[in-house]
Order: sequence, then structure tokens, then C-alpha cells
Amino acid sequence: MRYSREKLIERLQENLRAERAAIRIYRSQVEKVKDPDIALMLRSIANTEAYHARILAERLRELGAKPEADVSYEEEIFKLIQEMKTDEDILRLNIVLENMAIDAYREDAISSPDEETAQMLERIMLDEVEHSQHFLNFLFKLKEEHKEEHDALSVFITAMETGKKRLLRPWLEMFMSGIIGAIHVTFGAVAMAAAAGASGWHSNPNIGMLAGALFFPIGFILLKLSQSELFTENFLIPVIPVIEGKESPKLLIKLWSLTLIGNLVGAILFALIIYAGGKGSLGRLPGEYLVHLTAHKLSRPFLETFVSAILAGAIITTMTWLVLATKSDVAKLIAIWSCIFVMAIGSFTHVVVSTSEVLLGKIYGAKVTFISWFNRLFVPASIGNLIGGMFLIAFLHYLQVLHARRERHLYKKRKEAALEKALRERLRL
Repeated sequence: MRYSREKLIERLQENLRAERAAIRIYRSQVEKVKDPDIALMLRSIANTEAYHARILAERLRELGAKPEADVSYEEEIFKLIQEMKTDEDILRLNIVLENMAIDAYREDAISSPDEETAQMLERIMLDEVEHSQHFLNFLFKLKEEHKEEHDALSVFITAMETGKKRLLRPWLEMFMSGIIGAIHVTFGAVAMAAAAGASGWHSNPNIGMLAGALFFPIGFILLKLSQSELFTENFLIPVIPVIEGKESPKLLIKLWSLTLIGNLVGAILFALIIYAGGKGSLGRLPGEYLVHLTAHKLSRPFLETFVSAILAGAIITTMTWLVLATKSDVAKLIAIWSCIFVMAIGSFTHVVVSTSEVLLGKIYGAKVTFISWFNRLFVPASIGNLIGGMFLIAFLHYLQVLHARRERHLYKKRKEAALEKALRERLRL
């Protein structure tokens, strides 16, 4: 419904009073905040609000109305700002103020009978949207700086944002990331085989397995530090935005397909380089253990490989969650090493790593055919990894945060509603 001329003038007068109040609020906050960057932003925004007040006053004069005398908010502003104990409190207050302004300007722009006034109000609204985003960005920054630990819901939210970015990457980036990831974990497999060989695994298999497991995580540390990825790492982070309905399942299937193909290409590429260079390319230590490992991987019953792969998928997804849940680089490295050590010492079957091991084992003389690899390793391992990562870990974490997210959302709504009501009553905005 369009405003009458009188209603439009009334609304412009109210907007003018609100802008003048905002100028005082933001200028009074400059001395209150502790962060100099926030203080600088507040000065800039106060200047913008002064510009808004000026053009609103000019528009009122053009419409034949006299801008009303300023309303004194000094006492109420002083009380309000004094109640704000931290920079975060001030930023939350300002976000509520800006959102109120955005709603008011949007409604006035739609209802204005004057196109020129409507365009002016829309421009002011866009400025207020930008202000709100600035306050929100600083609030997120402060929360990250002050947060010493993550709860499950915070990790979930981080995973969603990271997952959306992963899903929206170009296909070539996904594919190349998969190739690089496979090469990195293959270096870990080589380190494991070399350590086992150096420990004399054939005379004492248990010592050999332990030595190999201690060095196997090297490949996954390289993987994480380089931001490359494995097919199995994508059972948590990119799945969350799809479950939440934020992104299409087609994007998830695309990511899984490209990273898995890239992983297999990377494993084949590494093996071809070693084949071209000869067995001596990796030194004398890894060869015998790689042959032994290949025979073990391809001789296991289907069900045993399948269950082993479920455990591998679960431990990899657990590693992904732990890396998200901590800010400390040392803690991240400990989480990676611990999870991958468990995978190695437990002989869990990882579709990409095991494929790399089998390809290298074939170079050193192990009996491998495409059919034996596909039926005994690829099929049970890929399905098992998916089930272990998706349903044993990712889905359980999702259930973990559902209730917490609902309660936090309701609390946030109640808090914002109470703050907005108090602002309207105290500042008469």
C-alpha cells in the first residue's frame, strides 16, 4: 500500500531522527571499544549516517516540509552504551540497530509514492546492509580470536561453510586435488614400507608392523598441509551442506567422483614413475614389505576387507572432525598422527592407500591382476569406506548437533527480540 504524502513525510522525519540517533550512538562507542579497527569502522559508519541524515533533511525540504528539531537521546544513549561490557556486546547491539533500519527503509522504499524518494531510501538501505555485514564480520572475527575450544555445533557450522566452498570449486581443481592427495599418501605408504624393512619385519613381523605404523601418518600430514584431498575425506565436510539443503546432491556426487578418479590417477602416476625408474628408485628397504602387504590385501575374504574398510572410513572421518575441532597446529598434527596410526596398526583398508600399495607391490613382483584388485579390494573398500565415514561418524555427528542447534536458534531469536523491544522503547525508534 502506497503512503500518502503526509505519511511519507512522517516516515522521513522518523528516519531522520533515527539517523541522528545512530550518529550519536556510533560516535559514543568509539571511545568505548577496545579494538582500534572497530573504532575506525565506527567513525566511518557514523560519517555515513551523517550523510544519510543530510540527504533525508534535504529531501524533506524538497517535499515542502521542515526537518524536525533533533530529539535529545544523550541520556538514554549513555545508559545504553554503559551497559555494553565488551566489544562483542556493542557489535551485537549495532547489528540489531542496523537490521531494524534495513527493515524500515525497505518498507518505506516499497511504499513511497515518489520514485525519486524510493530510490534514495533504497540506496540508504544498501548502506545499512553493508554496515550490518561489517559488524557481523568483526563479531565473527572476535569470536574466533577469543574462542579457546569448539563445541560440536561450532564445528558443525565451520564444516558447513568449508563444505560449501569445496562443492563449488571448478571440476579441474577437484580432480587435481585428488591426484596430489594420492601422491602424498603414497609417500606415507613408502615410508611405512621402508620403516618396516629397516626393522627386519621378516624375522619379527610385529616389530615391523609397529615401525611401519609409526611412519605411515607422514603421508596424511603432507596431505593436510598441502590442502589436497582424498575421496574418503569428503564424507563429512561437503556432506553437511547437502544434508542441510544448502547445496545440490549432484555437486556432492561430482566431488566424490572427481576426487576418487583423481586419487586413482595419482596412485597410477606414482607407480608409473617408479616403474620407469626401476625398483631401485625407492631404495632397497620397501620392496619385500610391499610385496608382503599386497599379498595380504588381496588374500583377505570380501567380508573382512569390507569391515576393515568401514573402520578405515570411520577413522578418516574422525580425523577430519578433529582437525576442524581444534585451532592448535600441534593438536591438529597429533590428531592426524593418532588416527592414521590406528588405521595402519589395525590394517584397516583404505581404497586409495591400499591401491597405491598394491600397485607398488606389483612393481616389486607381487601377483596382481585388474580383476583381483577390483573384486577383492576396490569394491569392498570403496563401499566400506563410504559407509564407515558417512553413517558411522558423519551421520552420528549430525544427530549430535541437531538438538543443540535448535536450542541455540531459539535462544538467539528470544535474545534479539528482547533487545529490539528494549531499543524501541528506550530510543523510541
